[in-house]
Amino acid sequence: MTDVFYLRPMDPPVKPEDLTGMIEFAAGCFGLHRVDWKHSFLAGDGRRMLCWYRAPDAESARMALRELGSNLHAVWTGKVTGEGAQSPSISTANLLAEVLFTSPLSADDVASRVAALEREGVIVVRGILSSRGTQWLGLLKAQDEQTARTALERAGLSAELVWPGTAVTPKAPASAAHRSSNPS
Repeated sequence: MTDVFYLRPMDPPVKPEDLTGMIEFAAGCFGLHRVDWKHSFLAGDGRRMLCWYRAPDAESARMALRELGSNLHAVWTGKVTGEGAQSPSISTANLLAEVLFTSPLSADDVASRVAALEREGVIVVRGILSSRGTQWLGLLKAQDEQTARTALERAGLSAELVWPGTAVTPKAPASAAHRSSNPS
C-alpha cells in the first residue's frame, strides 16, 4: 500500500464534526478504488486540512479524489516517519509545519534535521517526506507556533506555514467497514 497525501484549503471552513459527512460522501469512491482514509489534521480555524490515505498506488487515490472533484495538483505520495508501537498517538500533535526544499533532500538528511528539532524541545509526532524529497510536513507537539517556528529554523527546516490544528481519525461508515483494511 502507498501513503498518499492531500493538503488542501477548505472553503468554506469546516469543523471536525463536519468530517463525518465528508467521509460518508467519499465512501463509495474510496471503496471502489480501495482507498482508506487513515487520518486528517484540520486547522484550528477550519480553513486548511491535511488528509492521509492508504491506497494500492497513487493513481487509485487520484482516481477516487478526481471523482470527488478534488484538486489533483495538491495530491502527492510520501514516506511517513514516527509510526510504530512506541510512537506518540497522532492525537497529541497540536501543530502542522509545512516545509519546502529548493532541492530534494534524502530521508537521512531530513532525519538529522528532525533530531535537531527534537533537541530544541519540539516533538515530531509524525513526519512526512514527499517522494520527490522537496516537501516535508511535520505533525508536531510544541508549546506554541512561535516556539515551533524558531526550533524549525534552528534545525534547518524553515517552514512556509505553521498552523494549529486537531488530528482526526475517520471512522469508516458501517456500509464501507467491510471494505476497509484500516477500520480505525
